[in-house]
Amino acid sequence: MILTPTNSRARSYNAVLLLCFLAATPGFSRDWFVSAKGDDAATGTTAATAFRTLQKAADLTEPGDTVLVGDGIYLDAPTADSQPLPSLIDKDTIGATSLLRITQSGRPDAWITWKAAPGQHPELRPQSWAGIAIHASYIAIDGLTITGANDALVLINAIKEGKNEKADPRYNTNGIIVEGRHLSPERKPHHVIIRNCTVSKCPGGGIVGLEMDHLTIEDNRIFDNCWYMRYGGSGITTLNNWASDDAPGYHVVIQRNLVWNNKTLVPWGAIGKLSDGNGILLDVTDGKASGAANPNVDTAANPTGTTGAALPDPNAASLNPERPIWKYRALIANNVSAYNGGSGIHTFRTRHVDIINNTTYWNGSVVGYEELFPNRSEDVVILNNIIVPRPGAAVTSNNRNKNIHWDYNLYTDDQKISKGEHDIIADPQFISIRRDLLEANFRLQHGSPGLDRGTDEVAQPTDLTGNIRPVGKARDRGAYEQ
Repeated sequence: MILTPTNSRARSYNAVLLLCFLAATPGFSRDWFVSAKGDDAATGTTAATAFRTLQKAADLTEPGDTVLVGDGIYLDAPTADSQPLPSLIDKDTIGATSLLRITQSGRPDAWITWKAAPGQHPELRPQSWAGIAIHASYIAIDGLTITGANDALVLINAIKEGKNEKADPRYNTNGIIVEGRHLSPERKPHHVIIRNCTVSKCPGGGIVGLEMDHLTIEDNRIFDNCWYMRYGGSGITTLNNWASDDAPGYHVVIQRNLVWNNKTLVPWGAIGKLSDGNGILLDVTDGKASGAANPNVDTAANPTGTTGAALPDPNAASLNPERPIWKYRALIANNVSAYNGGSGIHTFRTRHVDIINNTTYWNGSVVGYEELFPNRSEDVVILNNIIVPRPGAAVTSNNRNKNIHWDYNLYTDDQKISKGEHDIIADPQFISIRRDLLEANFRLQHGSPGLDRGTDEVAQPTDLTGNIRPVGKARDRGAYEQ
């Protein structure tokens, strides 16, 4: 005898059974829907039956799935028992105080994708440790907006908070963090793409990668972050890269981003001084450091992660002494980085980096770092960049670097630290300079000395906007091709 369901509860139950069957079918993937008008008791399988919270979808995703996030504001609440970040990151409570934590991995042939639904503009407003915390692999984040709580915070209170034994996540919220610390080597996150996102006003770092591999950060807008954190963050940071394989090519790609007005205003608890606030920072891929931190104190002197006040420091130079030395390359290309408190682009104790066709402008306003600054780094290629330091500031510096290949760069102030045969010292003649990069136009005017004067070495196929390079008789310098 076959019983036919006669009520909505039975139909819903059968629908769930069908979904479970399909999910177990090899190659099956599905879309999940989330909306600020949704309901976590719904099925989440259509726009009309969307979930209310991002975490509900995250707990159900499988390889190949896509989560489509609809319009609305997505909130979290800070934990009542604030604890320093490292104590929250373990195998049981991994990222437990993030607005969205992603722990389910995709596969090489079946990535899990999170993106704004077509025509929708969802906004995450975190006040916990992160807007999105990724502890998984083969994950793509596309077109989401993360807005932190800077507008609701006060600097004098942030400075007081930075001296407390327990850290308050409201003053240390990261926008998007790919977090591999305290995970075993085989569980380190890798193959993560973060694109087309807007990350702003987070008191902590903008986009951060820690003990991860194969990370791509592209086509994002990252601004007004790091102001109130006690950990010395930057707009974009990678720290302690942890190789997941020996594949050829770039393992880290940071390209076509607009990065501005990220700065630290609270002393770093590990050293008691202001530090970092760079636009883009690649940090510590070599082995364990010997001796003190570098003179610009942009990484912790104590690699154990403790400070004089016994505060765990999540940005310490090496929280995991077993981390292998990084042997792979990173690319920083076609970015505009301006008005940040630290360097526009900075590498510290980092090897194997190509810095190509970027534009940096008037950085270093808080900690006084040089505009484009390789620091205790090795095998760094710096070509086709336009570098404009603040009045009286320096273009670059050299602190125990090895094998820096610098040429075909355009900068406004003469310097003798790194000088290439084909460098140009001149005004680049930008079209429109504004402190808000959404209003600025850092393309070059007709007649600029940066037009058609670049090299094909480490050639980039497109510019910041996706235009093909080159257009004229040779490549342009800087982030734009005219």
